[in-house]
Amino acid sequence: MPRKTVARRRLVFAALVLTALVLLSAFFREPATGVLHSVQRSGFDVLSPLQSLASRAVQPFQDGYRWSKDLMRANSRNREMTRELESMRGQLVLLEEARQENDRLKSLLELKDADIFPKGSTFVTARVIGRSPTRWQEWVQIDRGTADGVALNQPVVGATIPTDQSLSGKGLVGKVIAVGEHAAQVQLIIDPESSVAAVVQGASDRPEGIVEGMIPGKLLMDFVERDKVVELKRIVITSGFGQIFPKGIPIGLVESVGEEDVNIYKQIEVRPFVDFSILEEVMVLTNPAPAGEAVEDMSSIAPQQDMGTGGQ
Repeated sequence: MPRKTVARRRLVFAALVLTALVLLSAFFREPATGVLHSVQRSGFDVLSPLQSLASRAVQPFQDGYRWSKDLMRANSRNREMTRELESMRGQLVLLEEARQENDRLKSLLELKDADIFPKGSTFVTARVIGRSPTRWQEWVQIDRGTADGVALNQPVVGATIPTDQSLSGKGLVGKVIAVGEHAAQVQLIIDPESSVAAVVQGASDRPEGIVEGMIPGKLLMDFVERDKVVELKRIVITSGFGQIFPKGIPIGLVESVGEEDVNIYKQIEVRPFVDFSILEEVMVLTNPAPAGEAVEDMSSIAPQQDMGTGGQ
């Protein structure tokens, strides 16, 4: 750019600055009725409609900007609330699971304190960690073994939350039939090879028999004398015979009584108190340890493998 042009622009700029300073000085010194104040008011009158028009023209863009900003803020908040909601749902699931576990453990404690076990009895609480793969055998695997005081032929009791209010949910589960250092296998009373000496409570002649498991996962009380009166809804408990199960442990309720002319015994269908399909915690009665025949050790057997079972 030529030097003359640059010098001219600088001169014009200096003149404008000087003029502005002179006008400002004169503006502040003159009264409100002065010429410069009159010019200012006239300028406002002329520019006000233009400013109003410009403001109305710009307003939709300002509104759109604020709407977009609010929308982005709302989307961010929505994502944050969604994460919080998922976290709360997860916590709710954990709390519900803890509540149900607490209810089951409370039922186990109530069973333990029911004064139906021999004096001096001790218990080991265990979790169910495996189940039999078929209905031909009914057993569960628990997470306690010889290191915890569990031994062969020890009785096992349990508690579940009943869906039928006529059932307590608390009662006999079975007995230990195989044991390792940190795990054991429990034969359920609904196993076809299981047998428990039992008595019907509440009857004057106290009918006795053997409660056996059935393939559909039910219980049948057999060898009950025909002349014994057995009423429905009576409680069936262990009789104490057989040297394994102590007397008085609840088994279930009398659901039906079958009498056939060709049979010399009644056959009584018993509905177990424990719902074995949802059994999650049990208690092993560890003292005194009942004597019984030797049963296979499970220390080297995988949980999913078939393990030997035996009746009382």
